[in-house]
Amino acid sequence: MKAADFSLSEDLRFDTERGVISFRDKRLVIFDANAIGLLRNNLVKEFGILKARQFFLRFGYQQGYTDFIQIKTNYKFDTEMDLLVSGPVIHTWEGIAGVIPKDIEFSRAKGSFYFTGLWENSYEAEQHISSQNISDEPVCWTLMGYGSGWCTAFFGSPVIAIEPLCVGKGDDHCEWCIQPPAVWGERCRPYVDALKDLLNA
Repeated sequence: MKAADFSLSEDLRFDTERGVISFRDKRLVIFDANAIGLLRNNLVKEFGILKARQFFLRFGYQQGYTDFIQIKTNYKFDTEMDLLVSGPVIHTWEGIAGVIPKDIEFSRAKGSFYFTGLWENSYEAEQHISSQNISDEPVCWTLMGYGSGWCTAFFGSPVIAIEPLCVGKGDDHCEWCIQPPAVWGERCRPYVDALKDLLNA
């Protein structure tokens, strides 16, 4: 199948008697975006922005990594490229953001990976702006974690998603880039530190 053929709605099951929503063999839950925003704000106030960022990066990474395993196990894509770009399709289906891939280049033999794109209507940037000041740093922590997790699982070695542009820091749109840590250099140090044990798992 092509990445564009993926439809989350076809494999969603709502068991109203048991109170369970499932996607294949994976249980899903639905939370209001404002509730997630409140959780985010409370964690920032309680532990500081660095610890809160670490928490949400790890949360997003785990979601992206496990989504990849689930999709690879349950679907047969025409090409590896279709498998890779099904991640943005799924992220869009999940209501996290509208994900638009742009540039994609990778070679496992050379250890090179480069994947860029846009996030439209990021719930996380939306929640940040509604309750906090414009940030000096990108604020779409779970989205960056998700991209890192999905692409690390796909590529087979660590890659890190960072936002060069983010609505939460006053830019007019969110833009992401995913590359190996060695390519990012010191710029990715906070993200590698937050995900260290997951990246080396």
